Amino acid sequence: MKWYERAAYALANAVLPASVKRQMMGAGRMTSARNASHSWGMFDWLPRKYQRAHEIDMTKLQNYTADELLELLISTHPDVSFALYNYLRMGDTPLTLTAKKADGDADKRGQKLLDELKAMLNTPLPSPGYQHGRSLDKLDTIQRMMIMVRGACAGEVVLNDRCTDVVDIVPVDPSTIWFRREAGTGRLVPWQYVRNPLPLVGEEWFGNYKKIDTPTFIYEEFDPMVDDPYGRTPMLPVLQVVFFHMQVLQDLKAVVHNQGYPRLDISMLEEVLIKNMPNNIKNDPQKQSQFLKERLEEFEQHFSSLNPDDSLIHWDSVKIGYLQGGNSGPMIDVKKLIDIIDTQMATGLKTLLTMLSRHQGSTESYSSIDTKIYIKNVESARSVTKRFWQRAFSLCARVRGAQIRVEVDYLPIDLRSENEVEKDRKAKLDNFTALEREKYITPLEAAEEIRWTFGLNPKVPAELLPELTAKSAAPPATVNQTEEGGE
Repeated sequence: MKWYERAAYALANAVLPASVKRQMMGAGRMTSARNASHSWGMFDWLPRKYQRAHEIDMTKLQNYTADELLELLISTHPDVSFALYNYLRMGDTPLTLTAKKADGDADKRGQKLLDELKAMLNTPLPSPGYQHGRSLDKLDTIQRMMIMVRGACAGEVVLNDRCTDVVDIVPVDPSTIWFRREAGTGRLVPWQYVRNPLPLVGEEWFGNYKKIDTPTFIYEEFDPMVDDPYGRTPMLPVLQVVFFHMQVLQDLKAVVHNQGYPRLDISMLEEVLIKNMPNNIKNDPQKQSQFLKERLEEFEQHFSSLNPDDSLIHWDSVKIGYLQGGNSGPMIDVKKLIDIIDTQMATGLKTLLTMLSRHQGSTESYSSIDTKIYIKNVESARSVTKRFWQRAFSLCARVRGAQIRVEVDYLPIDLRSENEVEKDRKAKLDNFTALEREKYITPLEAAEEIRWTFGLNPKVPAELLPELTAKSAAPPATVNQTEEGGE
């Protein structure tokens, strides 16, 4: 901004009343936390989620909503949790913020402002009480997780009372946001569902839904359909696979219990029992049937109460052996069925079998290709959070009076070892040296590229410039060539 633009901005901030600014941009936090407590005092404790997840009946998962299921499965289901964990760790590279002018040149003042905003997030607020962490790395991890679980990321830039400075940037659960078309214009207006609403003066509510129509609120969706502002959750297709997986495990459990362990086959000689029953029962068919039934239940109760290591002591009227099972039809190949489920699980989670530690005979070359494809998927999902941070920090800069263009990017995902990195650096060094020797680039350009490759400041120090200038002005070296056959 020019000096007169900054003066006009400061004058407008001084003249406009705070009420007008609040109507324009909002003051303080306009959104509410999804687990915001009510005013009952003793019930304000936030629950620890899934501490009793082992008691959840996995056969009744259909009773939950899709949002609840995904939030549950990323903490309880091994494959879903591992897929999300791999995605977050793979994309956990530093976030870079660059300030640019309108013509594309670097803006030093704007860069200093972005560094101050980044430091502000990493610095606790001036308060004597406890403060929850709000570092940029932590917020970015939350937003990247929301992309996979919710299909979008949302947040709010919190301003002070007079809307002259940025206080905080808070993430918002996208599942609480609902959009409505504005009558007449058709503009999308976000509303937030609040479980325990406490309306304040000046706020617009529709039941439990609060209107969040302010430029400080930001919502970015992932791969949206036409006229669908919510985006698409990448992990949503895995729900059907999880249901089928649970049903197969229940069936396998029943098969293991029935056929996986040796079972006793006990035969009671009916002829011996009839021969030894009392005379008053032998001639009465009803009493005889009741007698045999009672003896059968008596033996059944006796053998059911035995421990696995108890010895069997019985009369010779009881014949005991092991049950010899037989199958009249063909058996299902369980391994092939599990392989199909694993493949469907990987595709539903938008990951690869290599990432889930299931290779299924994949070679090293295929695993390397799978990893490259997976990195592309991670970078595609991170593009949504890049848009979010670009909008958030651009708004922060404008609030502080800097009209700059903010470029946000992540450092590349590098899975190479230290030896491979050094070999690649050596190859780049040789390439730039050859380009300089063949006069394709100047020594200064080669020096800047080489310094950047080795992680140094690309700007060449002043004390090295004379040597580079002299090197550029030196005549090319001549090579003496002898005639063919000469010495």
